[in-house]
Amino acid sequence: MTIHSTLLATAVFAVLSTASAQAAQPLRVAAGDQIPAGLVAAPLPADESEHAPLAFAWALDPAQPLQAPGPQAAISRSYWQQVDGAELQRGLELPLSAPDAVIQLSPAPGARALPASALEVRDPAGRSSVARSVDARQLQDAGMPVSDGSSMLRTGTTSAAGAYRLQSAQAQGRYVVQVLEPNSPLRLEVQASQAQVLAGGNVQLQARLLEDGASAAALRTRRGSLGGEALLVAPDGRSWPQRLLRTTDGSLRAQVRIPAEASNTQGLWELQVFAQADGVLRDGKVAFAVARPTARFAGEAMPDPGSRRVSLPLQVAAAGRYEARGTLYATAANGQLQPVAQAHAAAWFDGPGRGALVLPFDQAALPAGFGAPYELRDLQLQDQSRMAPIESRALALRF
Repeated sequence: MTIHSTLLATAVFAVLSTASAQAAQPLRVAAGDQIPAGLVAAPLPADESEHAPLAFAWALDPAQPLQAPGPQAAISRSYWQQVDGAELQRGLELPLSAPDAVIQLSPAPGARALPASALEVRDPAGRSSVARSVDARQLQDAGMPVSDGSSMLRTGTTSAAGAYRLQSAQAQGRYVVQVLEPNSPLRLEVQASQAQVLAGGNVQLQARLLEDGASAAALRTRRGSLGGEALLVAPDGRSWPQRLLRTTDGSLRAQVRIPAEASNTQGLWELQVFAQADGVLRDGKVAFAVARPTARFAGEAMPDPGSRRVSLPLQVAAAGRYEARGTLYATAANGQLQPVAQAHAAAWFDGPGRGALVLPFDQAALPAGFGAPYELRDLQLQDQSRMAPIESRALALRF
């Protein structure tokens, strides 16, 4: 080899090494990202998990903006309570704020079934106030998942607001009474600060009382008497009381810590709120996902601007099938970044150890006029074996 060719080879090697170094980069971190600080081992669920690797991508219409998923608010015009037979025999007071309310009574295991004919509802003046009643068989035939022995009553459109009384001389055992007021102007809005959280993390809970057509002054007065309690409920049935504090805007709030020892039971967690204001009762709940951090993105990602493939290194603490998904934004002729493709990649990892998932954006053709620079947004890591969203980053890479 001549000196000239040796120098040329050295120069080419240096250029390639520099390009490779520039390609590798750490994932970006932004406020609101969910990133595990540490990892935990977790047993696999009893159900067999898919082991086969999978990777695919599809094109997006850049003219259609994407809506980022976020926490949803739950609206409630209802409430429920558990009562015993003795209380029903004496008469259970039910505050109603609007006509045509629906009252459903369901027996707990071991309680005596009460047909609708064994129930009596009286209005504030003491008059019987049942416009229509149905039993469990009729409800089940209509497709409602109610237990045997349940009954449902309606107070009717001519009923007035006030304190009603539900009574049955035949009641024995415990019952669940649910009241729905579809025509009430008063509703409870319950919202969690996020739709997913890691075990050991925190969720902010807010509950607000809203009233259709109410003046600001009337609403402030109503909210001034708002009080209540909350409950954190795990998928396995465990629960933890939460303290609600009233804020200056009249809403109720709580800082809720998720137990670090969250069980391996699959399903959504719930925050349940039981509120009252000026004699009006409202219950509401929101659901969210809790994940045990069994893996995370670790190390430097390797985006390839030429093929648009993105290699994402993983650190895995527990065996399972893990999935990465993300959205590719490309630059249009006007210099604006717009979404052009989404990609998913999943594979089985024996763990603990390290590995990588590759998002194959090259499988989706770029729209005409779009190209580099690119951004990888809404990057997520899912533990598919445990149905858990582990990590999320709003803006992960620019390349």
